[in-house]
Amino acid sequence: MLKASLIAGISLTIATLPVSAQVLYSGSRNTSFSTQGWTSVIPAGTESIFGGGTTLNTTRANDLRAGYSIFRPLNRSQGYTLSFDLQLLAESHISLNRAGFSIIALSSDRRGIELGFWKNDPIVRDRIWAQNDGATRATRFTRGEGTPFDPSRRIVRYELSVKDNRYGLFADRTLVLSGNLRNYSIEGTPYNLPNFVFLGDNTTSAQGSVRITRVALSNTAIPFASSTARMASASVTSVPEPITIVGTGFAVALGRLFAKKRPSRDRK
Repeated sequence: MLKASLIAGISLTIATLPVSAQVLYSGSRNTSFSTQGWTSVIPAGTESIFGGGTTLNTTRANDLRAGYSIFRPLNRSQGYTLSFDLQLLAESHISLNRAGFSIIALSSDRRGIELGFWKNDPIVRDRIWAQNDGATRATRFTRGEGTPFDPSRRIVRYELSVKDNRYGLFADRTLVLSGNLRNYSIEGTPYNLPNFVFLGDNTTSAQGSVRITRVALSNTAIPFASSTARMASASVTSVPEPITIVGTGFAVALGRLFAKKRPSRDRK
């Protein structure tokens, strides 16, 4: 159980997601994300569908990238909650600013958040953390605030709640991370696409395996108090790596999402 001291100073109010939440992916159907309306890029051997969920596995090599995207209305003024049930089975990285599994949610005005998930790291305590934005390339896509909550121990229901300029990440109804939304749009596609959701491995500097059993969206935010999230101290400085895709209207060609994007000097 996460000790209260780890999230000291964060007051929270838990609310139940309304029954009208739209299920975007249901593992109980034992069908693929693409069958359920997502755009997918899945290299051979990286996706397994069985037992009420999907396992996405890119652990054969760092250069393997795979994931799922979908567009749904995400109005941050109104508030919304993206929930996802998952367990991080394996993950490794060669940069302290990259993760083998990430979640991206961009609101209708393109402000949003990208969260990276780690299984462990010998230097950094955090296991789930936010990607920074910034006016210069040197500050963008570097590690921001994080939480030591362990995403590898079991399947957990995460609820990423967004309201106005803030986000809060709940794990089984407990607030574990919060902070300000980011504006990554200067990096171009897909970060300039409104109402965009992505789950997967979008980097050449990490690899991971994740079990996903459910994804849902509610147009209501879970109330959480504004607070200053605990900021992780970045141990390295590296050249950022935005993901790259080509979109036409609301159809996203994820084929270029995983184009090589990082200079070798970032491979630390």
